Amino acid sequence: MKIKLLFWAILIGALGYFVLITPDNPLMRVMRGEISDLDSNVIIGPYPVQSDFEKLKNNGVLKIISLLDPSVPYEKSLLDQEQAIAKDLKMEFANFPMISILGHKMGDDYEKNAAAAADEIAATKGKVYVHCYLGIHRAIVVKNLLEDKNIKIARYLLKEGERDDNAVALDKAEQLYNQGFYTESQNVLESMTSMTPAAKLLYAWAQYHQGDIAGARQQFTAASTLLPDAEDVKIGLAYCDLQENKLVSAMDIFSLTLKSQPENESALTGMGIALYREGKVKESAVYLENALRINPANTEAAAILKRAKSM
Repeated sequence: MKIKLLFWAILIGALGYFVLITPDNPLMRVMRGEISDLDSNVIIGPYPVQSDFEKLKNNGVLKIISLLDPSVPYEKSLLDQEQAIAKDLKMEFANFPMISILGHKMGDDYEKNAAAAADEIAATKGKVYVHCYLGIHRAIVVKNLLEDKNIKIARYLLKEGERDDNAVALDKAEQLYNQGFYTESQNVLESMTSMTPAAKLLYAWAQYHQGDIAGARQQFTAASTLLPDAEDVKIGLAYCDLQENKLVSAMDIFSLTLKSQPENESALTGMGIALYREGKVKESAVYLENALRINPANTEAAAILKRAKSM
């Protein structure tokens, strides 16, 4: 029995990794953001597979700007693949690593590398394709910087029918979530005929922010079977532990995350909150200050830090 369970655990883990390193598979295809069109010198979109490279090359694109981060295992594999394809097609290639999980920036170099990528693109003569993984987070940050430089960004639309209703729903749900409309985001996700792992994860966070901790935990657990290595799933479970005052369990998860990702804003904030509740105010302040250094707009960390400093 134990051998069978181990077999299935390994199989699920391998499947999850395969999904991440093959962005053109059906599961990831419906999670990818829109690719921009080819009428401009700057094109943004998701990770380009072989067919995308060929189409971009045929439409005059000379350079690929990748925002993937080699410190993330599956992104390192993708970087190696795209570098090889670019070299084979005699296209220029540059990498400006930006770590992001579901739109949450991570690391001190996030904004610096985004600005460097924008400067590189602005200085390049000829067509450039800039991409992250899905084309809906990191690439948009660079796009906004380019627009500040009055550089026009065009759209390269996916083949007709490639983005189905579920993909459109996921994009809409994420926009609502980012605006704080958690109930509305949840309603859109519930309209999907089949939830992708990303949809399950977003649904879990929407439930969490509405105070449905039991429901959120159930969704985070379901997402973990499809995304076994996703830190955002583990962080979600840790925040559920925080809400249920299971401080030791929460801190164990935050601590493990911070060992591999010391700049994880959510883990720093969570650890700070847990330590504050334990009465370890000075230790709490260190984590909260680091979280605010990464993201000054983190209102939760700012509020707890203010209380800690007043004690």
